[in-house]
Amino acid sequence: MEAGDIRAVTASSKTAMDLRQLRYFAAIVEQGSFSKAATKLRVAQPALSQHLRHMEDELGVALLHRGARGVLPTEAGERLLARARTILADFAALREFVRGEAELPGGEVRIGLPGTVSEQFSVPLIQAARERYPAIRIRIAEAMSGFVLDWLRRGDVDLAVIYSTSDPKGLGIHHVLTEELCLFSATGSARLPGTPGAPVALADAAALDLILPGLGHGLRDQIDEAAGEAGATIQPAVEIESYSQIKRLVEQGFGYSILPRMAVAAQEKAGVFQTWPIANPSLYRKVYLAYSTERPMPAAARAIGQLSWQILRGLVTDGSWTATLGEDGGPPTLYG
Repeated sequence: MEAGDIRAVTASSKTAMDLRQLRYFAAIVEQGSFSKAATKLRVAQPALSQHLRHMEDELGVALLHRGARGVLPTEAGERLLARARTILADFAALREFVRGEAELPGGEVRIGLPGTVSEQFSVPLIQAARERYPAIRIRIAEAMSGFVLDWLRRGDVDLAVIYSTSDPKGLGIHHVLTEELCLFSATGSARLPGTPGAPVALADAAALDLILPGLGHGLRDQIDEAAGEAGATIQPAVEIESYSQIKRLVEQGFGYSILPRMAVAAQEKAGVFQTWPIANPSLYRKVYLAYSTERPMPAAARAIGQLSWQILRGLVTDGSWTATLGEDGGPPTLYG
């Protein structure tokens, strides 16, 4: 090879994509702006912009769209982001594999949670993780179960707690607990469907002024499906997604609602709400711990997954979460 050829190879290698550039690109997309990504990465913003230009020049396509709402990936950028996350996860897993068990796991673990789960679970998880795995940093994201599942499939989170999925392909799913759904109202409501604590048929509950999440919400879909099987139709008086707002409206006497018993247990104990079990059919919801089987799982995520399993089941056994333990009696074995 001539000297000129060596110089050409050296020059081209400077612009070839590497792990650092993939990490930079993923951070820009996740943060939604160059300035926020630069702050998180502790890299000068002009250098970050230059790396992005090099990547776009090398690939021959635009990767990001800059608009009034921040930075968004183009279609090509979305494809690169999916592969970048896989490559970065593979590399992180490789380092953990080589190090083995010589060190406590460290790094960031992202976990997606429905809001009602987060209320009970987030603080105990963070406390336990800080004591057991001080080098692990946990990032919790909250949304409805369907959105959390989408995050998990895209690789936006490493672990998730979900209620159900009609398509478990590519997922490891472990049944942690089953919680009861109950009818409730403000204590002392003038119109009662029956003696508090006595079962109320779902068809009778459907005739009340219900305050429920809208169509497409996992809980609402479950209630509608069960009502249909009972020959009833759910026609809510008010539709609102937020559990906290549903409870406020019920407390102020706007109507009744159906939520997990755990979500109203504190208010029932305080005398704010009165509750009824639902019958014909009874309503229960399963809670699952989930992760992707299509990506390698670093040791830190594996450790937090197993810790999450222990904490969730512990909340049931100590009475903090009104539920029964799930069918999967033993701890998850698919994290290894």
